[in-house]
Amino acid sequence: MKRKKRRSRSKADIITGVLYGIFGLLVLAALYGVGRGAYALMGVTVGNHYYASLAEKAAPADTVDFALLAKENPEVRAWIRLKDTAINLPVVKTTDNSYYLTHRFDEVKNKLGTPFIDAGNVGDFSDRHTLIYGHALSDGSMLGSLWEYENPNYFLRNPEIQLFLPDGSQKSLQVFACSRVDGTRSSIPIAFSGEADFLSFIDKLNETSAFTSNVKITANDRIVSFCVVLPDGGESRLLVSCKLVDGGSVTTITDTITPETPIETTQAPEESPQG
Repeated sequence: MKRKKRRSRSKADIITGVLYGIFGLLVLAALYGVGRGAYALMGVTVGNHYYASLAEKAAPADTVDFALLAKENPEVRAWIRLKDTAINLPVVKTTDNSYYLTHRFDEVKNKLGTPFIDAGNVGDFSDRHTLIYGHALSDGSMLGSLWEYENPNYFLRNPEIQLFLPDGSQKSLQVFACSRVDGTRSSIPIAFSGEADFLSFIDKLNETSAFTSNVKITANDRIVSFCVVLPDGGESRLLVSCKLVDGGSVTTITDTITPETPIETTQAPEESPQG
């Protein structure tokens, strides 16, 4: 009888040890998850604070100090602003379509990244279609406000985005379509075989748009599109497309900066960058 009791207690001890081990692993996993969540939240908070401070210094009111911006990052190509939103941000361009997904404008690593022009574009908005990528967060951070364009009423209230360029000019980006597109890079053309090919692409954007716009696009026009992930995080992308038009003269500080000569670009990735 005594031997049976010892065996029984031994089995119980083993089971208890296993349960304690499982419990310990669950606690560690929970702590790891909380830690990662807190780290991610801190990254967003720090990134948002950085961009708010940068906008306050470099882009107060209707002025943009590209001299200051170029000192911090010579790859700056533009500044975009959608009034009363977090879209008050620099736009950069480099040869790597992945770098600025994880790096702020000052090249410090941060999950908010920086809005950037597709590596296949020239970068001075002279292409028929300039494509800009960027992260969109559910709280509206970075390019998160672009999700709202799937609501036709939002489009009516926010028909244009301001674009400031290093040469001192201001352009207006007149929004004309908000479409869900295939997430692969090759499905979003930035070069076209001719006028008919370009206008066919415009027709597709209008046909799939969440709203109907009175903005007319001709073969001589240039467009700018913002590509971000969908609110549901699906494989498709949201493409907010705009007609590029002159927006009038503004006070833009350019005394020590001239646009860089476009550098040769590498082939764009097959998969579009994550927004």
